[in-house]
Amino acid sequence: MNINISDIGKYIPMFLAILVVFVVVMLFLCIFVMNKDNGKELKTKRAKILEKPVQQGNIEWYVVEFENGERVKLRNLHADKVIIAIGDEGIIDYKGQTIQSFQRK
Repeated sequence: MNINISDIGKYIPMFLAILVVFVVVMLFLCIFVMNKDNGKELKTKRAKILEKPVQQGNIEWYVVEFENGERVKLRNLHADKVIIAIGDEGIIDYKGQTIQSFQRK
C-alpha cells in the first residue's frame, strides 16, 4: 500500500469528526455519572478511609469503613476541593456512590 502526503489531507476531516463525536460522548458520559447519584438520599456517617485503590484523572475512589463495620467503595468527583487521605477519620456525606463532603475529626 502506497500513501502519498496529499492523500492524508482527505482523512483529516474524518479524523476530526471522529474526535468531535468522541468528545461529545465523553461529556455526556461524565454528566450522566455526575448526576446519577443526585436523586438519591444524602447520608451522613462517621467513617474511616481505608484505602485509595484507583484514581482516574480528577475522580478518586476510596474504600470507606463506617462505625458499624460496613465497608463501601465511594468516589470523590471533586478531588481538588474535597481532600481525603488514607487513614483519615471523620464525618462523610455521600449520595449513592458519590462523596459530597468530608470533615476530619
